[in-house]
Amino acid sequence: MSNVVCFLIKIFYVFLIFFAFQFSLQANVVCMCVTTPVTFLEVVDGDTIWVKKDGKKVVVEFEGIDAPELAHEENKTQDCLHDQKKAEKAHNLIQDILSSAKEVGLIIKEEKTEQELRAQVYADGLSVGQELLYKHLAVEGQGKWCEINGRD
Repeated sequence: MSNVVCFLIKIFYVFLIFFAFQFSLQANVVCMCVTTPVTFLEVVDGDTIWVKKDGKKVVVEFEGIDAPELAHEENKTQDCLHDQKKAEKAHNLIQDILSSAKEVGLIIKEEKTEQELRAQVYADGLSVGQELLYKHLAVEGQGKWCEINGRD
């Protein structure tokens, strides 16, 4: 009887480890969606990048998220230092992710003009916007950053 109990306990732990491993993988789920391929050019700030799409330079605003803006004269105050640090971290994270990605793709949500898009941005199938949210460098919707956000 004790061999059966030991066996059941071992099975239980194996399943526990398996499920814990499965849940830890869900944070980095790769998008199985079809994206429009682009070439990453540069980061403007924590929620805006330049890409080359169909041979044209296009500015892309991340859809659905907002990150603090990089240094403007208006946000160099003492009250804005925390947001400024977040802006720099967001900029650096996007730069690292997109410059090292083999494939950068967009799910275009809105074409504002021929040279300005709002889109979800993916690097090797991972959502760059979600990474910003996971690291608390952006918020969903509109953030309240240093009182200049209304002019973004």
